Amino acid sequence: MHIIDGKKIAKEIEGRVKTKARRKKIKIATLVYEKNEESMLFSKLKERAFERVGFEYETIYFDKLDETKLRKKIKKLNDDDDEITGINIQLPMPGIDYNKIIKEINVKKDIEGMHPFNIGSTLLGDEKLIPCTPKAILRIIEYEGIKLEGKNVVIINHSNIVGKPLAMLLLNRNATVAVCHVYTKNLKEYTKRADLLITATGVRGLIKDEHVKEGVIIIDAGIKKEGGRIYGDVDESAARMAKAITPVPGGVGPVTIASMLENALLAYEMQKSL
Repeated sequence: MHIIDGKKIAKEIEGRVKTKARRKKIKIATLVYEKNEESMLFSKLKERAFERVGFEYETIYFDKLDETKLRKKIKKLNDDDDEITGINIQLPMPGIDYNKIIKEINVKKDIEGMHPFNIGSTLLGDEKLIPCTPKAILRIIEYEGIKLEGKNVVIINHSNIVGKPLAMLLLNRNATVAVCHVYTKNLKEYTKRADLLITATGVRGLIKDEHVKEGVIIIDAGIKKEGGRIYGDVDESAARMAKAITPVPGGVGPVTIASMLENALLAYEMQKSL
């Protein structure tokens, strides 16, 4: 079994971004709800990543969430073309309709790739600002030399942030894609056929040996914290049957942040028409 090294992949992406970003004034604004411990942790990880590649950044904290205030702040960041070149919203933001608030971000500053315009462009094969986790999974697939054309791919996640855009990206590469979720009946019927299984449910040990065939490639984007440790969706019994698998942690996570850095550089270039 081959363990896919997400940290190594992320480091290579960061190296390319740092080289291309040299002498460019890229500044990212991150909106964070400061009363959520996980949000604060991820925002710090982003800050360190921005520093590594030489980006400037501003982290904007909200102790209370109000959609009107968020909209006003986003408008101000959109209008600040001299300073801010990228905007991202750190989830969760309880009580805020993310699908509505993401529409407020300038499409060329949307480094999360979640504005409806950018999602629509991805659907049509015009892949520029792509959602970060799907992009990270795609980068892992490319790095590992995994051929997608004609392969049976099963995604266990149908969210707007991961499963749906990922399915579009894989279909753009002529994979045969099945998308499963909490309402899927007899999950094993789908997963046993998978050449490539991608799971992102946050259910510890969901995927066991009975769900997979020998030699499957597994990308585990699930995260579950228990007892001070982080676990993925894949049980050890399933991992032993895999030809290759991403670990949790150290797999998809680092590449997701690196993919945001790629998007931030691309956003800058789009704004400057480079």
